[in-house]
Amino acid sequence: MDIVTKEKTINEVLQKAQKEGGVVLKEKLRKLLVERNIPFIPLTTEIDSLRSLGYGVFGIVELIRYQKKLYAHKRPRQTTNEQRNSILEEGIKLTDIAERHPNIQRLNFINLRTFGIVIDYCSNGSLDVFVREKHSNYTLVDVLNWGYQLADALSFLHSKKIIHRDVKMQNILLKDNYQTLVLTDYGTATQLGKSWMTDNVGTPITMAPEVFAYNQYAEQCDTYSWAIVFWQLISKQLLPYGNQGKGFLISVVREKLRPPKLNHCPELFLALMYRSWHSDPNERPTLLLIKKILQLILNTLPKKKEEYTDEMINELNNQWTNEYCLSEKYLPVQPRLTNEQSINLYQEHLTIMKRIITIQKDIQELKQKQAKHDHYEAVLDENDQLQKEIEALRSKTVYEIR
Repeated sequence: MDIVTKEKTINEVLQKAQKEGGVVLKEKLRKLLVERNIPFIPLTTEIDSLRSLGYGVFGIVELIRYQKKLYAHKRPRQTTNEQRNSILEEGIKLTDIAERHPNIQRLNFINLRTFGIVIDYCSNGSLDVFVREKHSNYTLVDVLNWGYQLADALSFLHSKKIIHRDVKMQNILLKDNYQTLVLTDYGTATQLGKSWMTDNVGTPITMAPEVFAYNQYAEQCDTYSWAIVFWQLISKQLLPYGNQGKGFLISVVREKLRPPKLNHCPELFLALMYRSWHSDPNERPTLLLIKKILQLILNTLPKKKEEYTDEMINELNNQWTNEYCLSEKYLPVQPRLTNEQSINLYQEHLTIMKRIITIQKDIQELKQKQAKHDHYEAVLDENDQLQKEIEALRSKTVYEIR
């Protein structure tokens, strides 16, 4: 799409947004499309909706295929201003940070037809569903890896002066055969310094006591939530207080109720959890410190020898072709699972594939930057031309006056 057509499309959709939802909806859309130059799916473009992935108060998330790649599409449940504004506001928060992080959800497109956001698809679903499944089999090393990645994502947000405020199992997604964690749902995220609340925000089980008590709070509320999630992962229990509704929150604040002590859990992990859900936010460690502690522990562990199954290999192949749009000729040869040399060659091929994906992402970013540069040059040329026309008109005017 050339620059003129793109600008015309954006202007038309902004007029449509103001007509249907007023100035607020228009400004949110303008911020994403114009100020932040987020790519969009035009009104006339059809996308393949494959199946529902979930839903929330304001939005429905569905799996879609667009430009031969799989994405998650989050759109309003109903075409109300409140729901549209909420979805676009989350899109704005996703783009508040220019840098990419492997464990933080990324905004790819705005769907102009639905005013929805198109984000990365995590093929292994949410962490809470995985933990709930009876056949799920994960180890303490997996817990350490997930805990590290979650701490890394949150400490990154905190370094950018952003608090997530709703860290919970349902907002943590998995991909890459359950190895990579992705933190999502930034509908309640806020800037540090703007966190004086008049109502509580978050999910009861992982909600820090200072949030429920309406006190002023900062990034330490995310540390508390991290600790509860870490306990849930180690214990493989989603309800640390049983089925008590929201009544346990009073005990959490007044009686300092916390999840029960875990038997056969290393003392270091217990100490880390206890300190992280301390009733005094200032006594909690930073997520950066937690990340460093877990990194040290992981570095001392022997490297796990990767084991492959036919199902895992097929899933990786589907990811290469569907999610990353790579030609089948680049796919690794099916390894002989009983042959160590064949497995080693397969792993080398996977390493190269991962590098190819990184390079493709870098190329895409460079293309976007080049597009911005080309637009800037076009604006400069237009400005120069207009100045020349003005000078010509002024000369003509002066000549006529004389």
